[in-house]
Amino acid sequence: MKTDSNNSKIVLERFDCLDKEEILVAKKIVEKYAQKIEKITEYNKIKLEIKAHSKVKVNNFEVNGHIEYKSGTVMSEKQDINPFVAIDLVMEKMFKEIQHKLERK
Repeated sequence: MKTDSNNSKIVLERFDCLDKEEILVAKKIVEKYAQKIEKITEYNKIKLEIKAHSKVKVNNFEVNGHIEYKSGTVMSEKQDINPFVAIDLVMEKMFKEIQHKLERK
């Protein structure tokens, strides 16, 4: 599923395990980081995939992230019972990794 926004460089896959309101919140989190990344470098694509694992009445969400940017790629994955926490942690880790790589150059 691609985001509805003008930014087709953001791809959210398998987010149908979330309801419509949750998907909107997830998009806002990703778009916030996309703006932060744009301020420091150009990116080609941000791709997130989410998987829900059911464990005794509780879903555990696994989020895999991948960002292709001007100088390379970064990846991250996290699990949490809250999908928004997992998305934020993945995006934050990839953003910091891009920052770190750009500062070293």
